[in-house]
Amino acid sequence: MRIIKLVYKICIMVFALMVFLPVVGQETMRKPNILLVLIDDCSADEIGVYGNTEHKTPVMDQLASKGTSFATCWSAPICSPSRALIMTGRYGFRTGWYHNRREFKKRIPLPDENMIFAQLLQEAGYRTAIAGKWQLPGKPPTYGFDEYSLWAYKKMLPKGVVHEGYDGLNPNAYNYKYMARYWYPSIVQNGEYMPTTNQDYGPDIHSSFLIDFIKKKSDKSFFVYYPMILTHDPFYPTPENVNGDGGKQGPTNKKKNFKFYVKYADKIIGNIVDALKTSGQFEDTAIIVTADNGTARRGKGKSKEIGVREPLIVYWPGVVEHQGMKQELVDFSDIFPTLIDIAGIDMPKDYIHDGRSFLPLLRDNNYNEREFIFSYLGKDRLVRDKRWLLEGDGRFFDCGDYRNPWSNKYIEVTDSQDIEVLEAKKRFYKFLEDKPAPK
Repeated sequence: MRIIKLVYKICIMVFALMVFLPVVGQETMRKPNILLVLIDDCSADEIGVYGNTEHKTPVMDQLASKGTSFATCWSAPICSPSRALIMTGRYGFRTGWYHNRREFKKRIPLPDENMIFAQLLQEAGYRTAIAGKWQLPGKPPTYGFDEYSLWAYKKMLPKGVVHEGYDGLNPNAYNYKYMARYWYPSIVQNGEYMPTTNQDYGPDIHSSFLIDFIKKKSDKSFFVYYPMILTHDPFYPTPENVNGDGGKQGPTNKKKNFKFYVKYADKIIGNIVDALKTSGQFEDTAIIVTADNGTARRGKGKSKEIGVREPLIVYWPGVVEHQGMKQELVDFSDIFPTLIDIAGIDMPKDYIHDGRSFLPLLRDNNYNEREFIFSYLGKDRLVRDKRWLLEGDGRFFDCGDYRNPWSNKYIEVTDSQDIEVLEAKKRFYKFLEDKPAPK
């Protein structure tokens, strides 16, 4: 009798395991969530972890201290080329995006001849969303994004819609450059115009949209791309320093408000992180924070390292923790393959890209380190290795071990005939042979 009971119990346990184990397997195979934040017009040295003592960025600093940051991450020096680069993993000579103004090549809309990271992730089963600033050709994007909340310039507004808010001191300046992005913002969400007032703040609306998206119950993992409006000019007060002025703008557009922009950008990132925690998804989310180009009126638009050196902070609980600041070189072409690597999916074999996933570096696996990183603006081309720097005007620098272009520690060796300098130049121009500038 005891034997029969024992056999019965064993059968029950085996049956339970047969039912339970597939469920466990399904849960463990769930893909990690991904949050990619792209701050607008914010050089690396504006962030505390990169040495800034004036700006308050406790959230980004904490993410960096718990995870890792990169001493040298390069973007392009201006908005649209950076966004095309980070979204496709392809340099400008492939996409045609050398400059915002596109003088150098006929416009190639994305994604007609290019692939956007959201498309691959969506095809792999991810829920996808974008909020903030699109700034590429075409109507509000469905390019791999299930949902969106975007600052809308005139051409993006639904037919017949007129938005009265503007980002200029001239109320008659009604064109895409002046459509309001901060107070009284012009916003389109999932194809619908969102009415706003001068008491509404664009960055809050976009971040709230993403928080709602994150909190939606789903059996799918999510990919959130947040190319935020902050810290681009005009420099109006934020809700934290508006001094009872509501959304009134006028003469309050002052550069002194920039530090409040940086602080508020950090706060919004913190709000999203808090939403991940309260929804129970923080432990399953890889967080990447960077910026699109150098700070406005300081480095932006310059074919120099001050125009392209961006923060890059990565934190992924249980995977990327307590790694300090990495000295390995990365540029924006690396973001695409890294996202695909995090998701555990394959890059299409016929898709040519210029990036290299840095996930193996973060996981302490075999990492094929870059020798060079690359950037461009119009006909200017920039190249860097760990020691030497070629800027867009042709000047050549010996940077030693320094990585901060504002440090004044770089030594110009453009005209040097030293053998070591000549050999370095030779390597650099060899690297540039298959990376043409526009004719």
